[in-house]
Amino acid sequence: MPSEPASGGALPLQWAFKEWAAICRALVQGRQRIILRKGGIVEPGGSFRIEHRDFLLLPTFVHQAAESLKPEARDLLLDIDADRPPPGTVVFRHRARVIEAAEVRSLAELQRLSGEHVWSDEVVAERFHRGEDLLHVLHVEVATLAEPVSRPWDEAYGGCRSWAKLTVPVDCVETLPGR
Repeated sequence: MPSEPASGGALPLQWAFKEWAAICRALVQGRQRIILRKGGIVEPGGSFRIEHRDFLLLPTFVHQAAESLKPEARDLLLDIDADRPPPGTVVFRHRARVIEAAEVRSLAELQRLSGEHVWSDEVVAERFHRGEDLLHVLHVEVATLAEPVSRPWDEAYGGCRSWAKLTVPVDCVETLPGR
Protein backbone atom coordinates (compact mmCIF):
# COMPACT_ATOMS: atom_id res chain seq x y z
CA MET A 1 0.00 0.00 0.00
CA PRO A 2 1.51 3.37 -0.95
CA SER A 3 2.60 5.54 1.90
CA GLU A 4 0.52 8.70 2.32
CA PRO A 5 0.42 11.40 5.00
CA ALA A 6 -2.05 10.85 7.83
CA SER A 7 -5.43 12.56 7.86
CA GLY A 8 -5.45 16.18 8.96
CA GLY A 9 -2.29 17.34 7.15
CA ALA A 10 -2.10 19.54 4.08
CA LEU A 11 -2.59 16.94 1.40
CA PRO A 12 -3.98 17.03 -2.11
CA LEU A 13 -5.99 13.83 -2.42
CA GLN A 14 -6.17 12.31 -5.88
CA TRP A 15 -8.04 9.10 -5.01
CA ALA A 16 -11.63 8.53 -4.03
CA PHE A 17 -13.23 5.36 -2.69
CA LYS A 18 -16.61 4.52 -4.18
CA GLU A 19 -19.26 3.39 -1.71
CA TRP A 20 -23.03 3.49 -1.49
CA ALA A 21 -24.29 6.90 -0.37
CA ALA A 22 -26.18 5.20 2.50
CA ILE A 23 -22.97 3.55 3.73
CA CYS A 24 -21.14 6.88 3.47
CA ARG A 25 -23.91 8.35 5.66
CA ALA A 26 -23.46 5.53 8.17
CA LEU A 27 -19.70 6.12 8.28
CA VAL A 28 -20.13 9.87 8.76
CA GLN A 29 -22.77 9.39 11.47
CA GLY A 30 -20.60 6.88 13.34
CA ARG A 31 -23.13 4.09 12.80
CA GLN A 32 -20.50 2.17 10.84
CA ARG A 33 -16.77 2.02 11.58
CA ILE A 34 -15.60 -0.46 8.97
CA ILE A 35 -15.77 -0.88 5.24
CA LEU A 36 -16.34 -4.41 3.93
CA ARG A 37 -15.09 -4.98 0.41
CA LYS A 38 -14.95 -7.96 -1.93
CA GLY A 39 -13.99 -6.09 -5.06
CA GLY A 40 -15.74 -4.63 -8.04
CA ILE A 41 -16.38 -6.50 -11.25
CA VAL A 42 -13.64 -4.58 -13.06
CA GLU A 43 -11.07 -4.59 -10.23
CA PRO A 44 -7.61 -5.64 -11.41
CA GLY A 45 -7.48 -9.42 -10.99
CA GLY A 46 -11.15 -9.40 -9.94
CA SER A 47 -10.42 -8.66 -6.29
CA PHE A 48 -10.02 -5.62 -4.06
CA ARG A 49 -6.64 -4.19 -3.09
CA ILE A 50 -6.01 -1.51 -0.50
CA GLU A 51 -4.24 0.99 -2.70
CA HIS A 52 -4.56 4.10 -0.53
CA ARG A 53 -4.75 4.78 3.19
CA ASP A 54 -6.12 8.32 2.90
CA PHE A 55 -8.88 9.06 0.41
CA LEU A 56 -12.09 10.92 -0.33
CA LEU A 57 -15.45 9.18 -0.09
CA LEU A 58 -17.31 9.12 -3.41
CA PRO A 59 -20.96 8.29 -2.64
CA THR A 60 -22.67 6.18 -5.29
CA PHE A 61 -26.38 5.88 -5.89
CA VAL A 62 -26.69 2.67 -7.92
CA HIS A 63 -27.50 -0.76 -6.47
CA GLN A 64 -28.63 0.67 -3.11
CA ALA A 65 -31.44 -1.41 -1.67
CA ALA A 66 -33.20 -1.34 1.69
CA GLU A 67 -33.07 -5.14 2.02
CA SER A 68 -29.26 -4.97 1.83
CA LEU A 69 -29.21 -3.04 5.11
CA LYS A 70 -30.13 -4.14 8.61
CA PRO A 71 -33.75 -3.15 9.35
CA GLU A 72 -32.66 -0.59 11.94
CA ALA A 73 -30.39 1.08 9.35
CA ARG A 74 -32.88 1.41 6.50
CA ASP A 75 -33.57 4.99 7.54
CA LEU A 76 -30.18 5.80 5.97
CA LEU A 77 -31.94 5.63 2.59
CA LEU A 78 -34.58 8.23 3.55
CA ASP A 79 -34.10 11.34 1.41
CA ILE A 80 -30.86 9.85 0.01
CA ASP A 81 -31.46 11.69 -3.25
CA ALA A 82 -30.89 14.95 -1.37
CA ASP A 83 -27.21 13.89 -1.25
CA ARG A 84 -27.10 13.34 -5.01
CA PRO A 85 -24.94 15.99 -6.73
CA PRO A 86 -26.20 17.93 -9.75
CA PRO A 87 -25.95 16.01 -13.05
CA GLY A 88 -22.45 16.04 -14.50
CA THR A 89 -20.75 16.68 -11.16
CA VAL A 90 -19.39 14.87 -8.15
CA VAL A 91 -19.27 16.46 -4.71
CA PHE A 92 -16.78 15.42 -2.06
CA ARG A 93 -17.73 16.15 1.55
CA HIS A 94 -15.70 13.59 3.50
CA ARG A 95 -12.34 11.96 3.62
CA ALA A 96 -11.42 8.68 5.27
CA ARG A 97 -8.23 7.18 6.62
CA VAL A 98 -7.57 3.47 7.06
CA ILE A 99 -6.56 2.78 10.65
CA GLU A 100 -6.31 -0.99 10.30
CA ALA A 101 -6.96 -3.46 7.52
CA ALA A 102 -7.41 -7.22 7.47
CA GLU A 103 -8.50 -10.05 5.22
CA VAL A 104 -11.23 -12.02 6.94
CA ARG A 105 -11.52 -15.66 5.87
CA SER A 106 -14.11 -16.79 8.40
CA LEU A 107 -17.82 -16.03 8.27
CA ALA A 108 -17.93 -16.44 12.06
CA GLU A 109 -15.32 -13.69 12.43
CA LEU A 110 -17.37 -11.43 10.13
CA GLN A 111 -20.45 -12.12 12.27
CA ARG A 112 -18.50 -10.88 15.31
CA LEU A 113 -18.04 -7.56 13.46
CA SER A 114 -21.80 -7.17 12.90
CA GLY A 115 -22.07 -4.28 15.37
CA GLU A 116 -19.55 -2.26 13.39
CA HIS A 117 -21.51 -2.06 10.12
CA VAL A 118 -25.06 -1.71 8.79
CA TRP A 119 -25.05 -4.39 6.07
CA SER A 120 -27.59 -7.19 6.43
CA ASP A 121 -26.27 -10.62 7.42
CA GLU A 122 -27.43 -11.97 4.06
CA VAL A 123 -25.43 -9.42 2.07
CA VAL A 124 -22.30 -10.04 4.14
CA ALA A 125 -22.60 -13.82 3.65
CA GLU A 126 -23.30 -13.46 -0.09
CA ARG A 127 -20.28 -11.23 -0.61
CA PHE A 128 -18.09 -13.44 1.55
CA HIS A 129 -18.97 -16.58 -0.42
CA ARG A 130 -18.78 -14.96 -3.89
CA GLY A 131 -15.63 -16.46 -5.38
CA GLU A 132 -13.05 -17.06 -2.67
CA ASP A 133 -14.32 -17.06 0.95
CA LEU A 134 -12.78 -13.71 1.86
CA LEU A 135 -13.70 -10.12 2.64
CA HIS A 136 -11.41 -7.17 3.23
CA VAL A 137 -12.20 -5.23 6.39
CA LEU A 138 -11.00 -1.64 6.61
CA HIS A 139 -11.31 0.11 9.97
CA VAL A 140 -11.59 3.78 9.07
CA GLU A 141 -11.76 7.25 10.58
CA VAL A 142 -13.96 9.69 8.68
CA ALA A 143 -13.71 13.49 8.74
CA THR A 144 -15.81 16.18 7.13
CA LEU A 145 -14.14 18.57 4.72
CA ALA A 146 -14.34 22.18 5.89
CA GLU A 147 -16.10 22.98 2.60
CA PRO A 148 -17.67 20.58 0.06
CA VAL A 149 -15.66 20.31 -3.16
CA SER A 150 -17.44 19.98 -6.49
CA ARG A 151 -15.72 18.58 -9.58
CA PRO A 152 -17.00 17.72 -13.06
CA TRP A 153 -17.98 14.06 -13.45
CA ASP A 154 -15.48 12.04 -15.44
CA GLU A 155 -16.47 8.75 -17.06
CA ALA A 156 -13.34 7.22 -15.49
CA TYR A 157 -15.16 7.46 -12.12
CA GLY A 158 -17.89 5.08 -13.30
CA GLY A 159 -17.99 1.31 -13.43
CA CYS A 160 -17.84 -1.42 -10.81
CA ARG A 161 -14.51 -0.58 -9.23
CA SER A 162 -13.57 0.62 -5.77
CA TRP A 163 -11.06 3.35 -6.59
CA ALA A 164 -11.46 6.44 -8.76
CA LYS A 165 -8.46 8.55 -9.67
CA LEU A 166 -9.49 12.20 -9.75
CA THR A 167 -8.54 14.27 -12.77
CA VAL A 168 -8.01 17.26 -10.45
CA PRO A 169 -6.84 16.53 -6.87
CA VAL A 170 -8.82 17.89 -3.94
CA ASP A 171 -6.81 19.99 -1.50
CA CYS A 172 -7.70 18.75 1.97
CA VAL A 173 -5.96 21.30 4.16
CA GLU A 174 -8.58 21.35 6.90
CA THR A 175 -11.08 18.79 8.08
CA LEU A 176 -13.53 18.76 10.94
CA PRO A 177 -14.06 15.62 13.03
CA GLY A 178 -17.25 13.63 12.55
CA ARG A 179 -20.23 15.21 10.83
